[in-house]
Amino acid sequence: MKFLVPVCAVLLVLSGCSKSIHDSKDYYRHSLSQLSDPQEGGDYVWFDVKLTPEYPKSNENAEAKRMEWLEDWLEVRKLCANGYEIMERREFGFLEHNPGRYDLRYKVQCTVPPPA
Repeated sequence: MKFLVPVCAVLLVLSGCSKSIHDSKDYYRHSLSQLSDPQEGGDYVWFDVKLTPEYPKSNENAEAKRMEWLEDWLEVRKLCANGYEIMERREFGFLEHNPGRYDLRYKVQCTVPPPA
C-alpha cells in the first residue's frame, strides 16, 4: 500500500503527458512554414511553406490554414501591427536557394498607416 500512492502519482503525471505533439496548435506551423527576412534587404518578409497531402497547393482550406500560420508568425515576431499585403505568391524556382525545401513562397509587406 505504501508504494501504491507514488505509483499512482507517477501514472497520473504520465497520463497527462500522453497528448501528442501533433495536437499542438503550432506543430504544423513550425514544421511546414517559416518567416524570414530577405537576404538582399527590403521592406518585406518571406513566408515559405511546404505542401503536403493535408495542405495541397490549390485548396481553399489549406490556403486559409497557411494564412493563419502567417498571422501567427507575424504576431510572434511582432510585425505588421497595422495589417499586411501579400505582394506575390509563387513556387520556388528550381535553381533558387531553398535549403528548407519549401514549395511556395509569399512576399509579405506590412501595411503602413496613413499619416495623421
